[in-house]
Amino acid sequence: MHFTGTACITRLILGLGLPALALSGSSAQVLTSEAQLHSSYDYVIIGGGVSGLTVANRLSENPENSILVIEAGDFDQDEDYIIIPGLAGGAIGTKYDWNLTYVPNPDAAGRAPSIPQGKAVGGSSLLNRMVFDRGSRADYDRWRALGNRGWGWKDLLPFFKKSETFTPPTDEIIAEWNATYDPSVHEHFISALTGLGIRIPKDAASGDAVGLYFSPHNQDPVTATRSDARRGYWEAASHRPGLSLLAGRTATRLITKLTPKGPKVIGVEFVSSKCKSPTVVKVGKEAILAAGALHTPQLLQLSGIGDPAILAALNISTVAKVPGVGRNLHDHVYVPVVFNFDFPLTAANLTSNATFAAEALHLYNTQKTGPYADATGDFLAFLSTDSFTSQTDTLHKLANSQHPSTYLDADTPPSVKRGYAAQHKLLTAGLAATNQAQVEVLWADGTFVIGLQHPFSRGSVRPASSTDPLAAPLADAAFLRNPIDVAILIEAIKFARTVAHTPELAAFNPVELVPGAAVASDTELETYIRGAAESLFHPSGTCAVGKLEDGGVVDAEFRVHGVRGLRVVDASVFPVLPAAHIQSSVYAVAEMAAEAIKSS
Repeated sequence: MHFTGTACITRLILGLGLPALALSGSSAQVLTSEAQLHSSYDYVIIGGGVSGLTVANRLSENPENSILVIEAGDFDQDEDYIIIPGLAGGAIGTKYDWNLTYVPNPDAAGRAPSIPQGKAVGGSSLLNRMVFDRGSRADYDRWRALGNRGWGWKDLLPFFKKSETFTPPTDEIIAEWNATYDPSVHEHFISALTGLGIRIPKDAASGDAVGLYFSPHNQDPVTATRSDARRGYWEAASHRPGLSLLAGRTATRLITKLTPKGPKVIGVEFVSSKCKSPTVVKVGKEAILAAGALHTPQLLQLSGIGDPAILAALNISTVAKVPGVGRNLHDHVYVPVVFNFDFPLTAANLTSNATFAAEALHLYNTQKTGPYADATGDFLAFLSTDSFTSQTDTLHKLANSQHPSTYLDADTPPSVKRGYAAQHKLLTAGLAATNQAQVEVLWADGTFVIGLQHPFSRGSVRPASSTDPLAAPLADAAFLRNPIDVAILIEAIKFARTVAHTPELAAFNPVELVPGAAVASDTELETYIRGAAESLFHPSGTCAVGKLEDGGVVDAEFRVHGVRGLRVVDASVFPVLPAAHIQSSVYAVAEMAAEAIKSS
């Protein structure tokens, strides 16, 4: 396949390692009504997104298993804004998005930041910008250091590999960019950063993900279309007789039974809409929660599994005391720094120049190349503290001076405080480390998107109502509550300004538009950050793996503490976010969960 110089992202692309089958061949397994259900399934998976479909695919490899996937959304219809890489992100705000917001945040100027989450077969893999990177070795070793045996980098690496088929760059791309081994390219943003001494690792996917690197994208190398969980995992397994999927249904409660060994999940209740009566399907072996970091803890709490104090306030009887449910919510937060440069050609031409856009679309449709074959974000900068600021010692001392519980919710249970204290210690050490990234810098048409990778702030998820299980959860990621997060972003903004005025970029006459050169003092920058910060759409941590006494919700085998027949397999089990776009990590963790279930 030929790629033009404008399609950099497609130069490192991958599929999910599974052959795609036409959906028409899976009609027997796609249920359209409750009347088609069996009364019981071995495994009922709640959520048909990345993690749910990964686990469903792997469990259905055994023809003896009966598996039902319940998904609140529907199948997409191959809309251009989903399948064409150059339109990636266009599904945000559509019917394929839950269209959620965080609660109004006093630490973010009273705003309620939006938090897109996939509501479709394929989940957020239909909404995202298709970046498929891994964090550093240190990111995942931190999970193991928190007491989770088998959760380090070496443990996860086989599952990262299992979820992908890597397509290397073509000879043409290697010749132009030298992207495989030492991408010492001369594109202006890249050379500006290398001129500041930022390193380029040989291969960031090896666990050395600090510095500058080309990022793969989840893209079919033949069709130049998005490769998502539906097409990569569902369609490859949809012909298997033991696997069924019911879309357009929302799980509202887990049905439990008290046994001599404690509560056990025996069924899942779900509805198609508010006005419909609920249906219950029986669970033979396990219910598997894959509803995401916001809806998974909500469903647990509505089922009486969580912090008794929160449950009592909602008149929900406690089935299992698991105080960490819904706690530890954190997300990657970003702020933009926008410059105007005298660049002759930018991605904005696709929206501002109808003639250019039409020609680019024709090129894509006929040759599968050009700007529309490119999801953007092809070159990433993940920076350790010392590489973007001279204030490493100051930031480290600030973190060391804190009591870990100071900025947690006032009603945080003691076990969760204890678990966060261990996180805080590791996060503090990370500020002084050179093998861990603290910020990401994405570059697009003169805009620096600065993403905080290891926020110290922690929030929570709680049900809005016990009488309306379809009400959106009350999710508070506590953006910027901990002043360390603000201090890091202030330094990162200063770094972006430095990059913009390097010789490589200064030649294009940069003019700062946002926040503007007049916003100069740390106090002014803090005000800007609190008024501008938004989510990078990576909520995590609300059912963290760990010991119950340390605020953990699941054990190292993904089993919910104190409840039999129940596991969580989505991003809510991440105890601490990795410095990465989390898509590939969700796939890897789900692959590991599937192996744990199959081995039990």
